[in-house]
Amino acid sequence: MATPATLVERQTFGHALRDWARTDGLAWIYIFKAVVAAFLVLWIAMRLDMQQPRTAMTTVFIVMQPQSGMVLAKIFYRFCGTMVGLVVMLALIGLFAQHPVPFLSATAVWVGICPAGAARNRNFRSYGFVLAGYTAALIAIPAVQHPEGAYLSALTRVGEVRSTFCARARSAR
Repeated sequence: MATPATLVERQTFGHALRDWARTDGLAWIYIFKAVVAAFLVLWIAMRLDMQQPRTAMTTVFIVMQPQSGMVLAKIFYRFCGTMVGLVVMLALIGLFAQHPVPFLSATAVWVGICPAGAARNRNFRSYGFVLAGYTAALIAIPAVQHPEGAYLSALTRVGEVRSTFCARARSAR
């Protein structure tokens, strides 16, 4: 038979548990979702035999946000920024593959435009602008010495971002 002291103790414990679930419990759920997404994307990247699966896993931790809607918006702009940077760099490589000075000059102009666009937008769109410049630099710098490897480098970058998008979209459900 429950005594009044036991009932008070149970109510206090229940109240403390509910309070924990509203505060620290949410943080633990967020951490669990982040780790599951990271391991899922690492598995996908290894399964697809990507060159650097750790980059895809790192991307998960970069784009993680506590609310799913924010994550999907950030991933969307990450994907868009990556694709824009990739298309611009492949166009510049196609135009200036044999001329490194104009190629690097055009790349510098593009990388300069991207932060200007990011400064004008104070939301996840700015993140897309930053990644357009970042992706351009990741593809352009090795392409100066070896333009024939630029396409493979671009595909690897898009594959890593895409696998992150797929894994994070699954874990957000």
